[in-house]
Parts: sequence; structure tokens; C-alpha cells
Amino acid sequence: MRDVLYKEHENERITLRNSFNKLFLSKSKGFGLGVREHMSFRIAVIIGVVLFMVYPILGIFTFVLAKMVYNKRDRLTDNLLFGLIALFICLIQSARTWQFSQPTDWYSDGYYDLFHRSATIPFFTYVFGGLKEPFWNLLNYFGYQLTSGDYFIFINGITIFTLFLTCYSIFLFWRSTKADTVTLVASLALIVFFSEYLSNLNNITRQSFAISIVMYVFTIRVTQGKTLWFLLISACFIHTFSFIYTILFLIEPLHRKLDGKNLKRFLYALAGLVLVFMLLPFIGKMVSGIGFLAYGFKRFENNTTGAIDETVFDMGPLYVTASLMVGLCMYMIWKTKDRVYDFFTNVLMVLMIACLMLASTSEGLVSRLYISRMYLFPFVLPYVMLDKKILHTLYAWGIVLFFGIRFLMRFDELRGGGFFPLLSSLLSYSIFDFIF
Repeated sequence: MRDVLYKEHENERITLRNSFNKLFLSKSKGFGLGVREHMSFRIAVIIGVVLFMVYPILGIFTFVLAKMVYNKRDRLTDNLLFGLIALFICLIQSARTWQFSQPTDWYSDGYYDLFHRSATIPFFTYVFGGLKEPFWNLLNYFGYQLTSGDYFIFINGITIFTLFLTCYSIFLFWRSTKADTVTLVASLALIVFFSEYLSNLNNITRQSFAISIVMYVFTIRVTQGKTLWFLLISACFIHTFSFIYTILFLIEPLHRKLDGKNLKRFLYALAGLVLVFMLLPFIGKMVSGIGFLAYGFKRFENNTTGAIDETVFDMGPLYVTASLMVGLCMYMIWKTKDRVYDFFTNVLMVLMIACLMLASTSEGLVSRLYISRMYLFPFVLPYVMLDKKILHTLYAWGIVLFFGIRFLMRFDELRGGGFFPLLSSLLSYSIFDFIF
């Protein structure tokens, strides 16, 4: 027994020593970096991590800068990079303020009132009575019990989990590619530093939560070939909008490059999808007697008119952005040979084409489609021009700098301001200020 314990202890000691050697002493590869440059990188990493433990915002910028300058895949520091960026944005979200005067759905019947009604309505009636989608009702019911009726803890907890799951999906996808570290930072920046994304996450949280689950399911399918049906179906019954992504997931040609025979099969599938949308009112009448299904189809019908948020839905930027995204996706389809990029690229292209085609007739539906583009950007945009090494590196740096600077400039004005403490205050927050 003593020998077994000694061997286990020795194995742990060797593992720790190898990790230490990898962090401090391993030689770098590529770009001719010598031991001195490599050591400088390691020291910068340690400074960033230590600084993060004291002042997270300053620490994350130090760590990210070191990783981007070094720009080499390194399992240990890559994991740290993902973990610290995800923790950073979760800490920022944890500082969210709570005021009933804020312009957000958090205080509407579908959020605040629904949460508190779980204490007065019988379980079965509450979950399946058509108040909202059943799985969202279920989460509210148990959330009320677990938080002792504290709505802010519940909804902000959902929001923080959404941020982490989205960042984790982005990291898993990047890890399955051959892209460099700058690409990972650019991918995460398209969520963490995208001010419109954070604004919408703190408004239409339920849709954002559902789509984050869908993106995770998509990522597992693309990277591991597995389909997590339970999670995909759960997302549909958290927010009805997820059915659109589920339908796209079921269109098999979208999982491969859209060319030749596969393009023809896709066009047939698209025609069938148009037919399904035309039949939605008829289907809605057929399920009108089933509470939660009737609610979902009613939402689809109501979304044919009226934008959900006039602050993010503007026809001019929509046409420009959607047209640009279609062009980029077509370039990716034409130039990229690695199949790992096919599905997300195809879905983004279909989404943007749908926005262009339906913008003048189904404003409510298109506004939701257009907002959800933010979840697809990190899986497509940073991977453009991967075959052009220097140009791609400059392009990825451009994404990080543009969205990073824009985030710093617009943070205090998110949804009119007042959602978070001022950025100048957050800069001086220690990790204990965020947590406690």
C-alpha cells in the first residue's frame, strides 16, 4: 500500500515538474524565437496571471497582449488564455446593476413576473400551461426555489452561464482547427468586446441563452461528430426561435461545402424550408389546443411584423452588413478546403440571405435573425484568409483592436448607460470587489 501511494505521489511530482518546465524552460518554435525571447514571453504570462488575480482588467490585457505577440499554440497557456478571458467577461457581468428603470426585458412579464408567479401556480400548470416555453418555465420554477425568490441572482446567473458557454464553444472550435493564437483572441473578442452583443444579452437573455446552447451543440457536432439531441431540443423549449437553427441543423447539405450536387440538394431543401414557413399559420391552428406549442407558433406569427428592439435594428446597416457577410461566406466556401469551417459558414450565409430577402416583409423575425448573427461571427470571421499568413495575422489583430477600443469607448453607454458601474471604476476593481 505504501509503495502504491509513493508511486502516485511520484507521478504527481513528475507531472508538476513537467508543467513547470513547459511553462518556463521549453524552447519556442518558429519565427526564430530564441531562449531569451521565449523566457520573456513566459515572464509576461506570469505577470499577467498574477496581475489578473489582483486587478482582472489590467491583468487580462497584459496576458492577452503577451499571447498575441508570441502567437504560438501552447496547450497550457492557450487553456489559460481561454479561462482568463471567459472569467474576465463573467466578472464584468457579475457587476451588473439592478434598477427597475432600466430599458430591458428583465423587468417584463416574460421574465420578472414569470419568475415570481412560480410561487403561486401549481407546478404542472406553470410549466406546461403556455406561460412561456416549458423548459424555460421549468428553469424559473427551480430557480425560484434555489435562490429563495431572488430574481437578480437567477437571471444574472443565466447570463453569466451564457457568456461562459459561448466562450467555451468558441475555444473548442478553435482547438479543432490549425489556426494560431491570434485567431483565438479575435474569435473571443467578437463576443467579449462586441458591445452590441453584451447589450442584447442583458435584454433578450432568454433567446441568447437558448442560442448559446445551440452553438455548443453545433460545435460538438462539427468537432466531434456527435449530436446532443437533448440539449438541442431543450434549447427549442427555452426559446422558440431555436427551432429555426434546429431546422438548419437538419439540412444535411449545410454540413458540407456548397458546390456541385450538394448545392443543388441545398436549393431543394431551401425550397422545402420556404414551404414550411408558408404553412406555419396552418400548423399553428392544428396545435392551438396544446398550450406550450400554441404559444411558440403564435410567437412565430407575431414576429412577422415589428422589430423587437429599434436600437439594434436599422435597415441601412442590415443591408450593408448582410451583403458583406454573404460575400465573405462565399469567399470562404470558394477558398477553404478544411471541412471544419463548412457548417458555420453555410449557416451564416443562409441567415444573412434570409435577412436580405425578408427585411421588408417580416421585420420582427429578421430582427431576431440579425441579432443572432453575433453568435456565428466568432466561428467564421476570424478564419478568413487563413492561407495568407501575414495578411491574416494583421486582419486578426485588426479585429481585436477595433472591437477592443470600441468596447472601451462604448461600455458606459450600453443600452443608454447605467447597466454597469463606470469603466473608470471597474479598472480599479480587484478580484475581491467583483466577487464580494
